[in-house]
Amino acid sequence: MSLQEQAYAELREKANMSVYGVRVSDEAREKSGAGVTVKEGGRETREKPVPAAFRTPLGLNVSVTPNPDSDYAIEYSGGRFLLTRKGHLLYDRLEFEKRPLYYDRKTSDGKWMKDVVSIVTNGCAAVWYSNECAFRRRDESCLFCATGVGEGNIFLKKSAQIAESVKAAFDEGVGWRIDFTGGVIPQRREIDYYTDAIRAIRETLGRSDLIAAACIAAPRDLAVVKQLKEAGFSIITMNIEIWDKNIFRALCPGKERTVGWDNWVRALEFAAGVFGFGQVRCNFVTGFEPRRKTLEGIEYLASVGVIGNANIFHSAPGTPLEGHRCPTPEWNLELHEKAADILRAGGITFEQATNCHPVADALYHDFWRIKEGLLPALL
Repeated sequence: MSLQEQAYAELREKANMSVYGVRVSDEAREKSGAGVTVKEGGRETREKPVPAAFRTPLGLNVSVTPNPDSDYAIEYSGGRFLLTRKGHLLYDRLEFEKRPLYYDRKTSDGKWMKDVVSIVTNGCAAVWYSNECAFRRRDESCLFCATGVGEGNIFLKKSAQIAESVKAAFDEGVGWRIDFTGGVIPQRREIDYYTDAIRAIRETLGRSDLIAAACIAAPRDLAVVKQLKEAGFSIITMNIEIWDKNIFRALCPGKERTVGWDNWVRALEFAAGVFGFGQVRCNFVTGFEPRRKTLEGIEYLASVGVIGNANIFHSAPGTPLEGHRCPTPEWNLELHEKAADILRAGGITFEQATNCHPVADALYHDFWRIKEGLLPALL
């Protein structure tokens, strides 16, 4: 088997784990150092931390989505971490990502910095600024989205907290770009919030040459797009989620009522003119519309300089679509391979794609790496 064939085989296994998750044995969890020396996963694993991700032998990054019923398991034996499938060995030496040192520090006002700014991957300091959603308050939230679920725990992070935590990440060398995301705050106050936060970061770092992304709901007032650019953001994200107009209307009622599908697309086109070709991102949630419709959206957006990326759907507790299944790994693999081909043919570079969508576990990134020989093992 050639290295490229091996890479595709690893990608198929990764797609399976992206859909069906991974079981982590108690011994592997305890020995891994997750939450101490190894970067831990998300909030759902806080009581019993597990590693956030591991790398395959050829360097593909696999996020660990815990599932006690998965055929895949991370186990510990002979001083090594192993990956098995149905008890059969797949990989015999798993490597986990080191935990940032600043995760053990607190802000001046006593907040854990890891809860303010987390390192996703590729040096991305991610800020989930608030879990408030104005759409949910009106029972118009996107049916698949968990933002605002359990509103007793609504938070809004302070600009000073964010700036202090970003500086700690940058000083340590684990962060060198910033991504803001969160819900839609009533009266669209997130726009002014973003402006204040990026200003505080620039002042704290003492620099203005930042790679910084702002994720917002598409505005009807397109002046907002220019406002964010002038404030210092270099990338903007506006997630339409669904390309089929009728399905968009059914699954994203708040976005449809306040913005509308046509206005959303116009805002993306306008943003590409303001931020530049390859500096605008739009997420799609897969499986709710025919694959060809999602690809149609990715292709159209690529033609105007917008990077469309497909996110693998996982149902979230407390949402109307809780318990709904994700499409099969094979379905997702075909979608992501075609998406990578569309973006490449549309003149998008790999650097632009990873700059706009700074995650290490996107399947379309992996197809891109393998086809262009960008995996370190293939160089």
